[in-house]
Amino acid sequence: MGLLDKAKEIAGQGAEASKKAADAAKEKAGDLQAKRRADDLAEQLGYLVVREREERADVSAEKQRLVDEIVALQLEIAANGGDGAAGRGTDADRDTAPGESAETVGE
Repeated sequence: MGLLDKAKEIAGQGAEASKKAADAAKEKAGDLQAKRRADDLAEQLGYLVVREREERADVSAEKQRLVDEIVALQLEIAANGGDGAAGRGTDADRDTAPGESAETVGE
């Protein structure tokens, strides 16, 4: 194999490695955006719960929409190999027990 052929082969391997790294970076950036979106939705959900408690407003449909969006984002993150734990603390940090919905807490 000539020197030129070997150089082409090495260049091809480098280009392939660069493409894989770029694809991984794009996926990680997408996961990060999804996590940030889920965190924003969780914050909105928190404010909505406060409004519900303070004003006695019926916000159940809006709460469900936010929860559905957060769950969808977590599934998307998990499908991409992320941890899916966007904005979630440990069980000790939560006001709800596992399997209990936020709507039943305090009722």
